[in-house]
Amino acid sequence: MKIAHKIILFIVGFSGIFHLSRAFEYYHRNILLADLGGIPWLYSTIGVIFSIIAAFAIQKEWENWNSLVEAAKSEVDSLEELWIWTGHMTSRTGKKIKELIVEYLKTIIHEGWKKSVKGERSEEAEEILSSLRDELFMPGRKGSEFMRNYSVLLSDILRQRKNRLHYSTRHMPDILHYTLIFSTSLLVGLSLLIGIRNVWLDYIFTLGIATLAFTVYVVISDLDRPLQPGGWHFTTKDYKELLQRIQK
Repeated sequence: MKIAHKIILFIVGFSGIFHLSRAFEYYHRNILLADLGGIPWLYSTIGVIFSIIAAFAIQKEWENWNSLVEAAKSEVDSLEELWIWTGHMTSRTGKKIKELIVEYLKTIIHEGWKKSVKGERSEEAEEILSSLRDELFMPGRKGSEFMRNYSVLLSDILRQRKNRLHYSTRHMPDILHYTLIFSTSLLVGLSLLIGIRNVWLDYIFTLGIATLAFTVYVVISDLDRPLQPGGWHFTTKDYKELLQRIQK
């Protein structure tokens, strides 16, 4: 579900709870007409603590997202560079390596990505990389200048692939996730207890605070699942574009 849809559903649900709570005489007698004293200040303290937790979570998730994007793009760049360098090899060897690159890209696009979402490695992709390694380092080639360049490219592909798999399945610790859920629920729930005599001003401010807190939580949760559909959905676009370029 998209972030906008989640926020709209939250607004509808929260609005219903808000108007239902205001319909009871108990609220008017014990909250709206009561002397709240230092409660608003205590509530603002909770808001500050929530802001600190959310800022920390967003920073860590954003760093993870950037690392994932950089790893995938670097992997694609190295694959394209390896494709170009195969032009310097013999026709049979170059053709075989190009076939393996194409096969690897297709595997990532169609089968490997689905396994990455589940936090699993693609055995088929691993086998293709193993075949590519064997093809590049056949006996008699290790001492050539070209082989040293190929070694660097292949090492970079393997390293970036490892980073991509790592960052695509790296999630925030459970304790941080539960703390974020608790603080969001606390901020949203307690917002209903801060009463303003004008019902429309009360609704606007209360809804604004609750929606903002919920939006922050949804954004963090969305960033924590980069391979699943959402506002930050990392796809196989770069791999598909490379496959199209090399197949022309």
